[in-house]
Amino acid sequence: MFTTPYGPETVELEDSEQRRQWQAFLLSGLPDMISSLHLCHALRALAGTPLLERLREGPRRSAEDLLEGLDPAIGTGFLRYLAGRGILETRGGEFFLTRSGEFATTDVSLARLGVYLGAYGPVTSRIADLLTGRSVYGTDVVRDGAQLGEHCATLFTIFHTPTVAEAMRGRGVRRLLDIGCGGGQLVVDACRLDPSLRGIGLDIDAGAIEVARDLARRHGVADRVDFVVADAFSPRDWPEACLDADGLCVMSALHEHFRGGEDAVVTLLDEIATLFPEQKILLVGEPEIRYDGRENDDDFFLIHVLTGQGLPRQRSSWLPVFEKSAFRCRRLFTRPGAGPRMCFYDLVPK
Repeated sequence: MFTTPYGPETVELEDSEQRRQWQAFLLSGLPDMISSLHLCHALRALAGTPLLERLREGPRRSAEDLLEGLDPAIGTGFLRYLAGRGILETRGGEFFLTRSGEFATTDVSLARLGVYLGAYGPVTSRIADLLTGRSVYGTDVVRDGAQLGEHCATLFTIFHTPTVAEAMRGRGVRRLLDIGCGGGQLVVDACRLDPSLRGIGLDIDAGAIEVARDLARRHGVADRVDFVVADAFSPRDWPEACLDADGLCVMSALHEHFRGGEDAVVTLLDEIATLFPEQKILLVGEPEIRYDGRENDDDFFLIHVLTGQGLPRQRSSWLPVFEKSAFRCRRLFTRPGAGPRMCFYDLVPK
């Protein structure tokens, strides 16, 4: 207890148990985790309102200019929060994105955030329910397929479209089938690059198919690209239109079938080989993860566990699976250090 000449007496209460509990919380790392969680939501809100585009246009004269059409009471505090977190800075009353803010709001950064928070947020927020059996994935809990398709499309066109184009070069493919197409970016990009190419994409998620159809319309290839709702793992039930394809792709999807064991994957490949005996290429793109905390690998592992998907494998485990099937692996394509780690397997019938 002490007094000052400037105000009332101050009483400091000592409590060793409370101090111990608070220090344990601080040392747990949870303060940073909570802040990171809130910042992730804030960044998605920044991108989901006119704020980000207004900031990208350049400095504004005042917060009022940035917040036009938005709630000023919430918006003013929101801008102050982002400045406090180092996303924004102010100079002479004008707001700017900091360098860190620019990096955090690139298309790639926002797409990665959208995959984990937007597409899989409905799943990771229900871990206890899934773990105890109170809820079942696919029935009570589902990922947001439309958001998954949209954000994966952004990542794919930046990091993987050039690899697919290189793998397809010289194959003479005239009708490309994308199995498990998600948001449709692969087949749309392929048709944009080759005006003579026609494409079709299939996915079990109707929301993702709507995203894909809209993408094709926006890029002016809707007259050459079709999309259908179908199960990637039931090829004998695919619509007749799919069977005209002479080139096939399946990206970041085949590993999900490992939930039924290796034989299930081999059987699926054999069915595809039977249905498409004259195909010129089956390009399989698969993620390679390290099962640790670098580059969200452990997060990628978690969402596969929660959704009952088969786990991704390293190429040393994929090659024996292909050898058991009716295919042989002709080439591997990788792009080390540039984007999510993927290995592309160029397969042809034996």
